[in-house]
Amino acid sequence: MTSETSKRSPKKEAKSRTSTKEKIFNVSIDLFSQRGFNGVSIREIARDVGIRESSIYNHYRSKDAIMNSIFQYFKGELIKMRPPEARNREDMGQITPEVFRRRAHSTLNLFNDPKMEKIFRIISNEQFRDERAKEIVLDYLIREPYSFSKKVIEIMISNGKIDKVDPKVKAMEFQYPIYSLFLENLLLRSNNSDTSLNEKLIEDHLDHFVNSLKKE
Repeated sequence: MTSETSKRSPKKEAKSRTSTKEKIFNVSIDLFSQRGFNGVSIREIARDVGIRESSIYNHYRSKDAIMNSIFQYFKGELIKMRPPEARNREDMGQITPEVFRRRAHSTLNLFNDPKMEKIFRIISNEQFRDERAKEIVLDYLIREPYSFSKKVIEIMISNGKIDKVDPKVKAMEFQYPIYSLFLENLLLRSNNSDTSLNEKLIEDHLDHFVNSLKKE
């Protein structure tokens, strides 16, 4: 019996460590989103997790390391939201104007997740103080979606799926209004305001943009 218990205990300990690390991660997201990174201490995180302050360092070397893991998680989730035919080069030829509608809906669904919504709030609060947050806003929320839009427009032109347009201008026509609408949606949700008008504007923008790309 003692031997079997000894064999099982490392696995149980590993599971316990994983569970505790996840709790630290989730509690930190809650606290950072409410009070900002500088407004939260390691002691407060440990208290809300229900562990000793020193135990935090078994999982994260610093409060900054926790923040870094939050940023990495957010970036990883953003990468996953590309429509399937836009993830694989061999499927790029199948792209149609509807790809813009699907990506927009995927983005909205992603930010409907409470964890992602809280992380976005953290990033918005920290973007002028933390270079990592600024990078996410500029590269992952603005520049990458713009580059994606420009690339798929170029592919659709070359495949004869749409009439010839200026990919740069058309990508801007899509990306910058939709980013503003998404930001408005998140701000409205942050204080439980009605988002129905905003959601209608998003759908109107998507309808207009997708229809503008369809061949006559």
